[in-house]
Amino acid sequence: MEHSIRYITKEEQGRIESLYRANAEELMVYIDRLLWWNEKINLVSRGVSRETLEKHVKHSLYVSLLSSFMESDYFVDTGSGGGLPGLPLSVCFKKKQFEINDIVSKKIFAVNDMVSGLNLSGRVRGCQGDIGDLEWVGEAVIVTKHAFKIDQLHNLIKGKNWKRIIFLKGHEEAIGEAKNLNGSFKLSIIKLDDKFMDPFFEGKGVVELSRGADE
Repeated sequence: MEHSIRYITKEEQGRIESLYRANAEELMVYIDRLLWWNEKINLVSRGVSRETLEKHVKHSLYVSLLSSFMESDYFVDTGSGGGLPGLPLSVCFKKKQFEINDIVSKKIFAVNDMVSGLNLSGRVRGCQGDIGDLEWVGEAVIVTKHAFKIDQLHNLIKGKNWKRIIFLKGHEEAIGEAKNLNGSFKLSIIKLDDKFMDPFFEGKGVVELSRGADE
């Protein structure tokens, strides 16, 4: 398998910080709603602090470092739980469309409530069900935050119309999981744990899987 690995740069980290600040008001509304819903149906870890959620939201925005994200308009966020990373990304990139998918119906109920409260309903919607059964129109970029192993998600969607899968996950585990794939693929990793980054990002990476022409 072809692969490339590099560390995040300070310039890239600064871009994400600027993006977060520019959309802070709406992102805080999302965090408020996520905390409210989490007390009822456990969308993220029980007892999670606002400070930690802010870091998870910021983590979600690192998907936008990839050119495949910036150049695409249609995304499926699968295993999303409470809307991470899809809802923060949709808040910050107002021309992009998102399907927010999770197998648990009550989580998607909460997601659709948050979509409505954030005035995203025209281009974002929650879709309950197994990603293997989900149908979408056109070519999608798939995004997911810690929900799947690389080979597991590929097997679930390998017959579908996708051009990239972007994972927010540990960069070491990503390398191990990708070894289980059969076929022609490229794995690109941006390691987020350089010395100038918050300790929250230790071991974390932005991982992009693309397939070769024969796949």
